[in-house]
Amino acid sequence: MSALVLVADPDPFDLRLLHEACEAAGYDVVTAADGPEVLAMVARRQPDLVMLDANMSQVNAFEILRILKADASLQNIPVLLVTDEGDLDSRRRGIELGAEDYLTRPYRVFEIQQRVRNVLRATRRDRLGIPESTPPADQRDPVTGAGTPSQLLISLDYEHTRAERYGHPLTCMVVRLGNANAIAEASEDGTTDKVMALIGAGLRGCIRAVDHLFRIRRDEFCILLPETDGDGAIYVLRRLEGQIENGELWGQAVTPRPAMEIAVTSTPATTVKSGDDLLKQTRHQLEARRPTQGSA
Repeated sequence: MSALVLVADPDPFDLRLLHEACEAAGYDVVTAADGPEVLAMVARRQPDLVMLDANMSQVNAFEILRILKADASLQNIPVLLVTDEGDLDSRRRGIELGAEDYLTRPYRVFEIQQRVRNVLRATRRDRLGIPESTPPADQRDPVTGAGTPSQLLISLDYEHTRAERYGHPLTCMVVRLGNANAIAEASEDGTTDKVMALIGAGLRGCIRAVDHLFRIRRDEFCILLPETDGDGAIYVLRRLEGQIENGELWGQAVTPRPAMEIAVTSTPATTVKSGDDLLKQTRHQLEARRPTQGSA
């Protein structure tokens, strides 16, 4: 599903130009010509991004920003503020009020599309808890040889869309090194790299050639298993648990012993609406198992 961009501009010519630039980049687009229309459209459509001109009429752009960022249900919608090239004050005010980025007139189509793409990508990473400083999509994780977070985002979209289109199952598995800090402290280089490389190799030995392995955080892998339903996921889980119990997953003595945490979500599931949902629900299982601060 394409991201939905709300383009808000009081000038009909600029509104059309921005609309066409976003549409040409593959986004779904809705428009608004004044402040009240912006607020109504945001409430009704919940866009993935708002491109907001600083010179909106009736309700000005800065008041719109205040309203959006004060509403718990709307505050995570990113705003790209559009200003005149020399209007530094509007840019400063917009950023202070929570705008994620800005775009300046005169417009360049490639810049419009790149700014929108960058904001949507950063917002998606934040929503999924993926670190910002990750290798590009055409590289592998240098330590484990697994796929990168950027590659995971692409694969999530592709595999979930394919599963929905053909009615096939899809499983997401997150494998976390629960005592990463203790292992890093005990290692010679102060990192988890050696152990994560061993675990990554072990995980590859437990899955099929058609499955996908990604390292998405310092202490965390994600596995996508196409054509795998809940029963198939249980089979893979049992295999992993057996290799964790006897230490085969990392293949050599490691001190302290790795404490592995695993969560699994399989589709079809009525609560999973997208690839992002699949990953979020799986990671949420791991977070829910962690004891709250101050608990026994």
